[in-house]
Amino acid sequence: MTDNSALPTGFGARRRTVMWLMCIVGLVAVGALLWSSGRDAGSVVERPNDADNRSADHSEALSVPGVDTVSETEQFAETAQRQLDRMLELLSQDSAAAAEVLADIAVPEVRCSVLRPTQLTTSFDSSSVTVYRAAKDHPQEWLEGRDHLWDRLVLLSEPLIGTEQLHFKFKIISVEVLPELRVATDVVFQISGAKSASSYQQNAVWNCVWQDRGADVPRLLQIGVNQYEEVTGKSATGHVFADCTESVFRDEQSFPDQLMPGIDYWRSAIQAQHGVYPYGHHGIAVGDVNGDGLDDLYACQPSGLPNRLYLQNSDGTVQDIAEAAGVNWLDRSRGALLLDLDNDGDQDLVVVLSDVLMFLSNDGHARFTERAVVQTLEPGSLAAADYDLDGDLDVFVANYGDRFLSVSESASPEPYHDANNGGTNMLLRNDSEWGFTDVTAESGLNMNNTRWSLAASWEDFDNDGDSDLYVANDFGRNNLYRNDDGRFVDIAAAAGVEDIAAGMSVSWADYDQDGRMDVYVGNMFSSAGLRIAKQEAFQQRASSRVRGEFQRHARGNSLFRNLGNGTFEDVSVDAGVTIGRWAWGSKFVDINNDGWEDVVVANGFVTGHQTKDL
Repeated sequence: MTDNSALPTGFGARRRTVMWLMCIVGLVAVGALLWSSGRDAGSVVERPNDADNRSADHSEALSVPGVDTVSETEQFAETAQRQLDRMLELLSQDSAAAAEVLADIAVPEVRCSVLRPTQLTTSFDSSSVTVYRAAKDHPQEWLEGRDHLWDRLVLLSEPLIGTEQLHFKFKIISVEVLPELRVATDVVFQISGAKSASSYQQNAVWNCVWQDRGADVPRLLQIGVNQYEEVTGKSATGHVFADCTESVFRDEQSFPDQLMPGIDYWRSAIQAQHGVYPYGHHGIAVGDVNGDGLDDLYACQPSGLPNRLYLQNSDGTVQDIAEAAGVNWLDRSRGALLLDLDNDGDQDLVVVLSDVLMFLSNDGHARFTERAVVQTLEPGSLAAADYDLDGDLDVFVANYGDRFLSVSESASPEPYHDANNGGTNMLLRNDSEWGFTDVTAESGLNMNNTRWSLAASWEDFDNDGDSDLYVANDFGRNNLYRNDDGRFVDIAAAAGVEDIAAGMSVSWADYDQDGRMDVYVGNMFSSAGLRIAKQEAFQQRASSRVRGEFQRHARGNSLFRNLGNGTFEDVSVDAGVTIGRWAWGSKFVDINNDGWEDVVVANGFVTGHQTKDL
């Protein structure tokens, strides 16, 4: 991601660097599981003039002795990425200088389609955002030669003239070896920026064909546009949302002193055995703890740092009252809920502290008293509902596993894509008077209960009057537990919502307003995973089913439409909701108050001092 100054002419005068995004962490690690080498036999995307040149066995592909195919294609992706970066950087130069560099990027007879289609239709329009899209069969209008490529790059950049805060993203999502020393890559391209009263974004998928596979610097033979859309924001600030963090925390010293330095700073300052991990597995809870009608914020922290309870003031600022409220523990804390457990009308607190759950009552004035403690293993996400319809809230505990416990950092999911060696989740029945009973086995929730669970959400998806439960699991299959009069059955497979991937979040809503609750699951979108898992050399000895599961693992987020008969339809691709990047959290919410549920996705991974890995 690159932040640039205003661009008065062309695409990027005074622009700094265009940065590549490569989510290698995910399935690149899976590359260690390669069983043998082989040759690339990925599916060939339709491209002009390719139909007569395809080889059934790709016998010429990547035949460097002693080097496996996946390693070579990953090296190629890296060099191709640099070439694409250079091509955009040319737009900050004059045409003469650009022509000289372009000769090193593209062959003289390079073919290029229209990069910014002129025939766009409005697919969404509101007072704040308009989305324009090109038809799937939009005219390509191919032209040949570097001059035409240059002209079309300039036309692509025209709407961004004068734009500030520019961010660019390229992700190569496939590498396909073709005959005659050619390589095809599918590339996700995104660029966005803001003006004084508007914002602008382009999203596209380019099909690039390259020459000179064996050379240090591959050159472009062809660029075609498979998908294209533009998004224009029309608010006063140029964006739908404005960052108000500094204003909200302006009177709270804990924010600059403790929250702003970041996890890397605290990892270097706190002993490793306390468990300050870089992954950010720390929850928050929102609720009105003092009965003034304003929502307050409880923030969990890593070991050695105090949990925070930020009370909201009438002017929108916050004040940390965790110490006075008795909830400023220094234990590693991975989840919390603010909810009324004793039916007295105020928000009580359930919080994870290392390997125990703490239950605390609220006196109505944000002073909390310990009422119960429950021991468990690696507790994390919490979800509450009255599953047995007895009038009080029960608590489900997602236990991830010991992967991140300081005493067993080497623990790992096995097998990676369909693991069953995670923690065991727990259902705690509320028996009133602050008594809680583990009814996991009794209720049937011990079925398929050794997965790496990260999130859970209750919802009556079948409209029978009781709450069902969806559990999102990392490294494999998810669970959908149907509630039958207080007894649960895992129907995820039969319902079509196992969603084998890196499940990290789940949210329910009736997105299509048909009266049935649909479910959106946050996973991991990995460009590296997409490139690697589709190659023949990857998992050669595995069955086609297992290979497909690995490929699905990198696709991204999922949207399942409730069909009303106990099953769901995967509409993720058609709905355009798969690319949520490294999606730790996702939530249905009606952002623009038009009555339709939108989706917000929180994403990212470990960020060091060099931010090019974002």
